[in-house]
Amino acid sequence: MRIALVSEFYHPHVGGVTEHVHNLAEQFRRLGHEVTILTSNMVGQEPDEDYVRRIGKSLVVYSNGSFSRLTAGWRLGHQAEDILRRERTDIVHVHSALVPTLGLVVPWAAWRLDIPVVGTFHSWFRHQVPFRVFRRPLQHWLDRIAAKIAVSEPVIEAMSRYFKAEWDVIPNGVNVGYFHPNGRRPTDALRRGPRLLFLGRLDPRNGLDTILEAMPMIIKRHPNTQLVVAGDGPMRSYYEWRARSLGRHVRFVGRIYHERPEYYSTADVYVCPTNKASFGITLLESMASGTPMIVSDIIGFRELINGGREAVLVPHDKPAAWAQATVQLVQDPERRTSMGEAGLLKATAYAWPRVATQVLGVYERVLG
Repeated sequence: MRIALVSEFYHPHVGGVTEHVHNLAEQFRRLGHEVTILTSNMVGQEPDEDYVRRIGKSLVVYSNGSFSRLTAGWRLGHQAEDILRRERTDIVHVHSALVPTLGLVVPWAAWRLDIPVVGTFHSWFRHQVPFRVFRRPLQHWLDRIAAKIAVSEPVIEAMSRYFKAEWDVIPNGVNVGYFHPNGRRPTDALRRGPRLLFLGRLDPRNGLDTILEAMPMIIKRHPNTQLVVAGDGPMRSYYEWRARSLGRHVRFVGRIYHERPEYYSTADVYVCPTNKASFGITLLESMASGTPMIVSDIIGFRELINGGREAVLVPHDKPAAWAQATVQLVQDPERRTSMGEAGLLKATAYAWPRVATQVLGVYERVLG
């Protein structure tokens, strides 16, 4: 099968959609399919894999409480059509469909070539003004997409406020071979000092403010606590300024990629104070690393945790609650051990081979 995966988000952009697209491509290629990733040119990009095609220029814009991307350029539709024709594409899979620019331009190019389109929807939102204003034409556009995939039930709930559709729910996946425990013992937090990890893009939606405000309360109980902040983004200088008073207790390491397994597996607790998410790929990565978690009690995380024993749910905007939960968890090595074991077990259900097989099943249904 010749598959085109289309996304505004790909390397060097770090995020959930990037990971999703990259891992799908790797799984499909291992199974003998031919894959093309169609994305845009970005600042800081390095030489690509030979199956990546880029058109236009990616621009960073503020959208849905975070910094997003859209592609600008001339004749994008014609460029996309040329690529799909040249690669003799059988099926086009658009990630974040209905969203400018590639999410609209590439399906149109595919339909001109009579290629079926599958769309995966990744975002949860409270309100979406463009969807309300352009509901009728976008509903018609959605109807033309042969299969609609949502990464979680909250995504369906958000989309259903504006559109009617039949949905397949296929979650994000995790590479359980890449992320794994690395020998950090639960008692090390009390003996050497707790290691907390925040990993994510530094923008308002991911809530680093909450953890920084909680840190003095945590340090008061555990003076050797260190918070490692892994990630980059437009608000890094602001957060570094906010953390200056905490001195050695907060360390900014910038954007990481291949080092992620090491950071997860050597942390005593992964903290994720995000205030808006549809699923939680970093939660899966932490589970696969055997690292217990404290995460925001938001709709996108509740479905993944689902009463499980691998995480503590805390209101995303209550620093005192985050401090209390962290102190209690650090002081309970046995609980952290059981949380890590529960996370390892749950992660296996989201292994990428399983997820890729489900997506291929959708393709086969569409192609008949």
